[in-house]
Amino acid sequence: MQILSRRWYIYFIFTAVFGIFWFLFKLGGIPHPGQAISSTAIDVAFSFTALLLTVEMLIPALFYKGKYGLFLICLLSVILITGTGNIFSQLYLMGSNIFEYQKNLTRYKEHFFYWFWSDLVLGSYFLMALIACGGLAIRLSFDRIITARQIIQLEYEKTRAELEGLKNQMNPHFLFNALNTVYYKIEKSNVEGRKFLESFSSLLRYQLYECDQSLVPIENEMKFLHDYISLQSQRLDSQCNIRFNGFENVKGYLIAPFLCMPVVENCFKHISRKPENNSFIHIDVSLQGDWLEMHTDNSRDELSENGSGGIGLQNIRQRLEMIYPDNFIMETTTEKKRFHLLLKIKLSQT
Repeated sequence: MQILSRRWYIYFIFTAVFGIFWFLFKLGGIPHPGQAISSTAIDVAFSFTALLLTVEMLIPALFYKGKYGLFLICLLSVILITGTGNIFSQLYLMGSNIFEYQKNLTRYKEHFFYWFWSDLVLGSYFLMALIACGGLAIRLSFDRIITARQIIQLEYEKTRAELEGLKNQMNPHFLFNALNTVYYKIEKSNVEGRKFLESFSSLLRYQLYECDQSLVPIENEMKFLHDYISLQSQRLDSQCNIRFNGFENVKGYLIAPFLCMPVVENCFKHISRKPENNSFIHIDVSLQGDWLEMHTDNSRDELSENGSGGIGLQNIRQRLEMIYPDNFIMETTTEKKRFHLLLKIKLSQT
């Protein structure tokens, strides 16, 4: 919007400057100032029309979309139409028309012939072509400069982001060494504590080292989800019923990493934590041919507005549409105190 406003400012300056100089030029052939002003206004009006049609319509609609042949035809049409309009208007201004050509030629002889073909016809089409092509060249030049600046700015921001990332990045080896240290600090009798830390290390290792591909073995993804559910289960009340089945039986296919993770995370995020609601999470996965099928059930608070996952599940659906277009099914059912999700994804074999 700011660039467009700037262009209109340039159009205004161009029209004013061009009008003044063109009026002075007209005075050399039309000694009457009033008629010179009217003739100048006609030339400027048709020239400005040719400029606007070329710069604001033909360039973005055709040239920038690679339709060069159609653009050239339309540009020539604009020059022809505006030039012809200018010719008819100038003849009308002098009290004549195109049909009186023979009459004027007989009356003014060679003077009218050279004025009509050289000054009026050739001059009108040349002026329209000059203004339209000049506007084309200037628009392309300015757009190229703006694009170059944007590219430089994007490169700068990308480089700065990479530097910030490197500056803030923590060495994964340090993390694992720290976790190993904590592991050996835990007494051997504390089996649950050591098992918890092992599961956390497994999650971290999968995220750092095994998810750098667009597709990963589904058994790795299932193990990651299994470990994640096990860890999250430790955080919930012992009375909460957590059940997850089938993860170890899903293998032999590839899947996009972390695709099912938000579905599982949604269960733990929106589960009801009120004792009287009999809180539960049930997650079942299986293979039906080459389709992964996942069912999730979780209790929810009756007055919770986000029990259905809200924006989180919308983001999952958008990602599925990008990665598995027409190869997934995602259905949700929301009840008073219960939320159910069915996810099916057609997988590719390893």
